Amino acid sequence: MTTSQINRHFEAPPALEDAVRHFYVIQTSAGFEREVARLSPNFDMLLLLNFGASLLISFAGEPVGGEPLKDVAVLGPLKRMLNYEIQPGTDLIVTVFTLDGFYRLFRTPVENIPAEQLTDPATLHTTPWIKELWQILHNTSRLEDRIAILSNYITAYLQESETGTQPLLQGVPYFGNPAVQPVKAIARDAQLTERSIQLRFKKYTGSSPKELLRFIRFKQVLQRLQDNPSPVPDWYDIILDFGYHDQSHLIKDFQHYLGATPQQFVQQIQKTGFCITLPGKNY
Repeated sequence: MTTSQINRHFEAPPALEDAVRHFYVIQTSAGFEREVARLSPNFDMLLLLNFGASLLISFAGEPVGGEPLKDVAVLGPLKRMLNYEIQPGTDLIVTVFTLDGFYRLFRTPVENIPAEQLTDPATLHTTPWIKELWQILHNTSRLEDRIAILSNYITAYLQESETGTQPLLQGVPYFGNPAVQPVKAIARDAQLTERSIQLRFKKYTGSSPKELLRFIRFKQVLQRLQDNPSPVPDWYDIILDFGYHDQSHLIKDFQHYLGATPQQFVQQIQKTGFCITLPGKNY
């Protein structure tokens, strides 16, 4: 009996690259042994298309369980670590959206999507086509054909970015400059109030600028630990390099995003199927 597993990334075609970061596929054989994988917080919205075994999820330090994913769901933004159980016969395609890509396809403010739960896209008023898409993909066996069909559907229903997103998209590079206050800079450039910028971030990304700044820093910490694996990292250097006030400040972020201490992450989580999303254009 085989116990194979396929994990593949597919880049979005040029027509979608400003709306979709990539597609991610997980497929397992009937003899695959169950395992729990973990995805780092990434603040992206996800479209999950499931054609195999039901998918069980949880967040941070919670045990996997709850309502399973049977066919289609949207999920995000992932403000805490996602745990998901890979079972025998898993057959899953995940579309990972860019900052306003989800809104452009579903025309639903991200702040209105329930946090940390699977949401049926059929409940969103603009997606009567989603069940049709699922059925077509379910009847398509070749993986590359599935991705092509999925890309074509998204392209067909994707709308242009609203004018309100332009200041945000143009101002995203400010979030990588610690010497700049992004909201102030974006508001100045767009000649808008800071409150207006904050509300637009909530609408299109489901997060405040302050949350995004905190997340971007924490993701950089995780990337450092992944790139330089060590059972005893130099936590003092990390605190200094990433601008944390002290050790308790760093621990607070680990507890918030992962439900674990820094040392627990290094000793347990990092070694058991922990994945950091591929770098995007902005974070």
